[in-house]
Order: sequence, then structure tokens, then C-alpha cells
Amino acid sequence: MTKIGIELGIRAKREAIIRAAQIADNNSMEYFLVPETHPEFFGVNALDILSEISDKVNHVKLGTGIINVFSRSQNEITNIANQIFKKTDGKFVLGIGTSAPIIIEKLWKMEFKKPLSRLRDYTNFIKSKYSGPIYWAAVGEKTTKQAAENADGVIFFLKPRDQILDHLNLIDSTLKSVKKSKEEFNVISIIPTYFAENSNQAKMTLAGYIGANEFYAIPLVNAGFQEDVKKIKNAFDKVGLKEAAQFVGDKLLDELVISGSIDECKEKIIKMMESTELKTIILGFDLPEHKYTDEFFEKLDKLLKSIQ
Repeated sequence: MTKIGIELGIRAKREAIIRAAQIADNNSMEYFLVPETHPEFFGVNALDILSEISDKVNHVKLGTGIINVFSRSQNEITNIANQIFKKTDGKFVLGIGTSAPIIIEKLWKMEFKKPLSRLRDYTNFIKSKYSGPIYWAAVGEKTTKQAAENADGVIFFLKPRDQILDHLNLIDSTLKSVKKSKEEFNVISIIPTYFAENSNQAKMTLAGYIGANEFYAIPLVNAGFQEDVKKIKNAFDKVGLKEAAQFVGDKLLDELVISGSIDECKEKIIKMMESTELKTIILGFDLPEHKYTDEFFEKLDKLLKSIQ
């Protein structure tokens, strides 16, 4: 059966992340992931906060979703990953990826050079000194195939349903070719999730990722959303995010997002769990910092209780 996990967005602060992790733990969720972009601009240092959370939860598996392989050395990632893996008695997943040029070059001020080679090199180094699982973030076919060859799992985000199926088939054939067990390889998809009062934020989130990042725009074009992507990118480049969000249509939202009341979200999650071949679904609640309110956490708790 498909397992469920939780992740807050890159703008969530320490207190909100810890509270969400404890709610996930209390409701027997499988995973709690923490994303990272650049702690000085958005959110937190993912490894630091996960180390802190490890002292406050008992059952939930923790993980990075994801950290990039440019802004830290191989040794730094390995050392902290080992510490968290030990503190959690092995309930830790190291999610790593290349990130994207806009993040690495504009925020970290580093050259986005040979990202896949760098990801493989980091993986090989970390594996030699770290015994826990390593998952790769993957968007396209090339990275997905190499994840199956080199990693222990893959993390998808904003991937259309038909492409998920195609990439699951690609993973299966690749695992067979390298003689790796399908049972030992995890496939996670992070699904943006919003309660009804934050439905407009869903459009803002999609417009931001599509408008600013070719990594996510291209797969959607290939999935038949050419006109949507064109309108979103044109508005994003010429006017801005709010205007671009107006071009995120219902069909695109239905393809990529879970939203609605608690009952509506529950229904969509259960339907997805019953119909997908994904091993794990992560519900990603990506909101502005001030939207992580008591009301939000009360609804999160009710939703998770309803899908246990």
C-alpha cells in the first residue's frame, strides 16, 4: 500500500517545521521531509533542523527533500547525515539533487557545471562513508534512469500522472538491467497540497515554478500543457508572479495538486493511494510563512487522522 509523508514549503520557519513533524509523528505518517533552497533567503538549514527534530519525534522517518550538491562539501553532507542516521536509529533518508541554475547561480553564486556528474560523484563518495539510503531528486528521464542506477530511491515533484507511469516503467527496466531489487528502491512523489482557503496559493506556487524554472516547464510542455506553460512564462517574464498565476487553469491544477476542504483532500488522497503505483506520496504544504497558523495545523492534524 502507498505510504504517506508530509513536507512544509521552503518558506516555513523552525517552529512551524517542528510542529508539523510532531503532528506527522503522532499520526503515524511514514515520512517527514524538509526542503532547502538557501537558508539566508528562504526557510531553514535542512540538516540542522532535522537534527533538532530527531530529538522530538519517535516513529516518523526523517529526510531532506532535498539539499543540493553544490553548496556543501561531500564531507560536510556525509558527516551530518551520519549523525542524524545514528540519532534516529536509521530512520533517515538523505535526499540530494542538482537543484536548478536559478538557485545555484543566483542565490548560491556558484557555477552550475556538470550537475549530473557532480551528483554521481557526491553519491559515490557519501556511499563509501554512510550506510543510510540516498534518494535523488529527478525531473527528466536521464536523471530518473541514473537515479535507478546509482541511488536507493527517487523523489519526483510536479510530475504529470502519465509521466509518473512512464518513469516508473523506466525505473523498473533500469533496475532489472543493473540487477537491483525493485523492492529495495523507493519512488516518492511530492504533491502540492492546499486547504480550500489557500487554493489561490496553489496557482501562485505552480506559476512560480513554471515561470522561473525550465526544469519544471519542459515536462509539462511534453505532457500537453504547451499553451498553459507559454502563457504562464510570458506573464511571469513580462509582468510578474501574480499575473502569471491567473493563467494556471483548472486542468493543470487537477493534474498536479491536491486541494479543497479536509474531506475533499482526504477523498483525493485516498483515490490517489488506491490508483497509483507510487510507493510513497508526500503531501507538500507550500505556503507563505504567515499562513502556518494554528488553524492550519488543526486542519493538518484532522486530515492526517482521517487517512491513517
